[in-house]
Parts: sequence; C-alpha cells; structure tokens
Amino acid sequence: MRNLFKLFTVILLFSCNKNEEPQVQVEQDTLVSAFFGLDNALPSMFCNQQGSLLDGMPVNFKFPVDASSLSETDFEVLDSLGNTHTPICVSLAPANENGENRTVLLFGEFGSAVANPPVEVRVVGDLFTTDILSGESACSAIINLNGISTTNVIQLADGPSLFFAQRIDDNLNECNSGTQTIQVAWNGGITPYVIGDTESDLFQYYVGYSDSSGVLIPHVPISIADINDNDNFHQLCFSTSDEIVKISMMANRVKDPNHDPNLYSEIDVSSCKP
Repeated sequence: MRNLFKLFTVILLFSCNKNEEPQVQVEQDTLVSAFFGLDNALPSMFCNQQGSLLDGMPVNFKFPVDASSLSETDFEVLDSLGNTHTPICVSLAPANENGENRTVLLFGEFGSAVANPPVEVRVVGDLFTTDILSGESACSAIINLNGISTTNVIQLADGPSLFFAQRIDDNLNECNSGTQTIQVAWNGGITPYVIGDTESDLFQYYVGYSDSSGVLIPHVPISIADINDNDNFHQLCFSTSDEIVKISMMANRVKDPNHDPNLYSEIDVSSCKP
C-alpha cells in the first residue's frame, strides 16, 4: 500500500508540471522559506499559556496546507548551536482565508537573533498539503510533507520578501474593479513602511509585468484588495488584459513586525499551464 501511495504521488506531481524535478526534489521545494520574524516578542497567551515572551516564525509553503493535519509536533527548528526546538503551538491564522493557507506561524523558543539564530526548519510529522480551489492559477498536489526541510531561514534583521504569487478569479477575487487579479504573499506579515501610508496605498508600489516575446512590459495595479486583516497576503487589481507573469515591489515600502523594511523583491506568477 505504501508503494502504491508513493506511485500515486509521483503521478500527481508530474501531471501538475512535467518540467519539475523528481518527487524528492519537488517535495523539498514545497517548503519555500522560514522567517525569524520576532525574537521574544509575542505574548505566550497566543498558545493559551502564561509565562515568558515567545519567538514568532512564519513557515511558507508552495502548496496550501491541510489544516486538519496541522500540529506543533509536525515541526522541528534547528538553531546554530545544533539544538532542536519544537514549537509550543502553531497556526494558519491570520492567513487562513480560502486561497491562502500557505503560511504556518510557529510560536516558541527557536534561538536568539545574534548569538544563536535558527538555521533550519524541518517537517517531522505527517503534515499534508491540500488541493487548490476553483479560481486559483497555482499548481498543487496532495502530498505528505514529512521529511522535508529548509535552510532558507530569513534572519531577524532582514526585511520581508515575496515568496508566492498566483492569478485568482471567481469567489476568491476581492477586487471591485480591473480585468485580472494577482494574489501575492510575503514571507511574513507586513505593514506600510512609509510614514503616512496606509495599506490601501501600497498598490502604487507594486509592479506587474506582462511578457511580449521575451520583453517584460510593466503595469501598475489600479488598486489593492485583501487588506487590513493582519496577514501576509494582498490582491492586486490590474486593468490590463495582458497576462501578468511577474510581480515586483519597490524597496523600503513595507516592513515586517520587527520594523525591518523590504529590499527590492520580485516573484513569478505561478500557473499550471503546460
């Protein structure tokens, strides 16, 4: 039965994108990054406990995560001294709306920012991905993530960056105007960095690019949606009918909870097109 499951997983992955590497590589790529967002700055009440302040670490996946399989024992964080840490609790919130569910927030003690930072995150329990919903352009596959890991751990002093983008339609689309909507995700929660800006002002700092015979043509969104909900996802509303294939954000326009500004960031728009 186990061999049959592995064969089924391989078929799913190759039918999703024939250009992907073999199964082991695809599974590793599914865990995109971890972000050491806060060091001893989160109240332990988030985990229904009393005590010292906790670290916060968003862990970001290419595919959406099945909430019913999520547990704090699914994860292990390795610090630079070789110590391993299990989160006290984990949550998909606040990025748990339909079409999101790609960021798991870990709470606990994961090291110290300067003397002993976290350097690797591992999935050590049976954590499953789930299928995409109608209206999502990204590819997905239902796989067990047990055994994958990432050393792409963004450190506390580093600013946020984009890790995911997809085209969305139907009931997932929150734009009230425009001809296409691109959802983007940062590797940690963000707020405006520029004094006086609100989240509704951020659309003017994003740029989408269409591809005309290998030449990228820039387009600025006309508005932004899915804002003011304290998560790491935005929806960009474009008026162009040209297909947007890449998204960028200017430097020093958003900041993470540690108040670190972003560097220039860009990401390709995910699609299951052959």
